[in-house]
Amino acid sequence: MRNFLITPFNRLIMIQIDDYSKLNGFKTVDSKSLKEMLLLYKIKKDTNVLILTDNKKGSAAPRIAKTIYDELGIIGANTSLIVGRPTTKLGLAPKKINEAIFSLSEGDVLAIIASTGKGYTHKKGKRVMIKDLIKKQGFRMLSMSALSSMKPNKVNTFLKSLNHDQKEVEKLNKKIARAMEKTTEVRITCSKGTDLTLSIKDRPVIMNHANWKEYSTNYPVGETYTTPIEDSCEGKAVVSSYKVTGKTILPKKPVEMIFEEGLLVETTGKEMAHNVNMTIRANKKFGTNNYEDTPRTISEFAIGTNKKASIVGAMICDEKTYGTCHIAIGSNKHFGGKNYCLGHFDNVIVKPTIYFDDKMIMEKGKLLL
Repeated sequence: MRNFLITPFNRLIMIQIDDYSKLNGFKTVDSKSLKEMLLLYKIKKDTNVLILTDNKKGSAAPRIAKTIYDELGIIGANTSLIVGRPTTKLGLAPKKINEAIFSLSEGDVLAIIASTGKGYTHKKGKRVMIKDLIKKQGFRMLSMSALSSMKPNKVNTFLKSLNHDQKEVEKLNKKIARAMEKTTEVRITCSKGTDLTLSIKDRPVIMNHANWKEYSTNYPVGETYTTPIEDSCEGKAVVSSYKVTGKTILPKKPVEMIFEEGLLVETTGKEMAHNVNMTIRANKKFGTNNYEDTPRTISEFAIGTNKKASIVGAMICDEKTYGTCHIAIGSNKHFGGKNYCLGHFDNVIVKPTIYFDDKMIMEKGKLLL
């Protein structure tokens, strides 16, 4: 007599896919810091884990995904692995990936380890916010995306950022969050020419330190961030690392961004300008309301708190680096803001001096709190 597994009617069953053979030829990476990450997520025997990655040559993403898969096998987790094509445009996730994400339930883990991105989750052709899906279905998510632009000789440096001091990052995040919650206006300056103001009054403050019970977490961890009032940003930012669709740019010369009434109106970055124009076209095609303005609207202000992180050419790491802050343009609806569109693009300011109202809280990258 054959026994069948009885699954509660209100629990979905994770789709089982194993594309491991597509990662043949990719070397694994040092697993020490990845083991720490899996421990933070409390992944154990029989935990359902869905890994989404790609097989882009020269990218760290398939190497890291392969290593995580191997480590999950040692733990005894129930792992499903999808190896797709790296995305090059903004748009909806492929059917196979989308269906797999929708099959996740409470206690399951979604791990996105991507050279570019995975595309947007959707239902009947309409985008579904991953934040809302996590809340509804109860799974956890960790994400490392847009790793394709990181050079191979920077991979080990990137991995060091995962081996952060958890207590230290939490302590720094909480200090900044307490001050940020009481702040009306932020002013940012730096020696390269930044002089930017924005308002964050009564906006939600989020801390990223593997606090997956509150929200999904991207890795490496280490930032405290908020959503500025949409029309409040004025002045100039000079950035040393910036994100465009699917990759991070480390310009030879820092790039200027000019803001007026919350909108990016001018930049010296050729690829940044091209990306903004491309994003506007993508949003027009997608039917986004106010598609000309939403992709260039200020959407985030954040301070990096990971002392093991450094600028490596992968925004997921660059923005967490202690001694930096970053601003973003584009969508912030997925973390509590009011601006909705396809695309979210971060821009890192190195060694900033930051004022919360009239109080200096960081001087040339050194936190004063």
